[in-house]
Amino acid sequence: MDSSIHTLQRCLENIYKVIRKANDMLCGISHPSVCTEVLLSAQGKTYISGVVEVYKVSKRVEGGMRTRGVTNEALQRSVKDIELLWNNLQAFLTFSPAVLQTLPTEACLNGLVDVPQPDLQYECCGVCQSQVSMETKVASDKDILSYNECRYHTSCANFWLNCVDLNLPFSPAQKQG
Repeated sequence: MDSSIHTLQRCLENIYKVIRKANDMLCGISHPSVCTEVLLSAQGKTYISGVVEVYKVSKRVEGGMRTRGVTNEALQRSVKDIELLWNNLQAFLTFSPAVLQTLPTEACLNGLVDVPQPDLQYECCGVCQSQVSMETKVASDKDILSYNECRYHTSCANFWLNCVDLNLPFSPAQKQG
């Protein structure tokens, strides 16, 4: 469990950095109309879309912690810090309703961790520790990848490789169900 907590902590620390950087950048823009122009540009939309994907990974981590019963205080504090940053970032996004409308709903974010279905087998994502289906009829190839006998959500693996470490964390398959 210690290596899982270490993996989750590294993940959350780097999610915090990415969202913090977005907040700092938008906070540095002195006029709302300039902020809107930046957010509506092609680069701005792509950037915010990437930040949203990083936030989705944080929600998966949060769900993985909840599913596995992880109650580590440092992890809980990191989750709360990310939520505060995310709420602050959303305040900046109100300058651009068109961008704000592209954000996932709270229900969508809370649904990132699937509820196990009784007849299916699951194991944990090597990054977020939330459940990954072992059944090909449930998991599409574009959403799940296998590497070194471990399974990952592609967005989690992508975040890890681009923002945390060049090597995916290895967590022995933890089958459930």
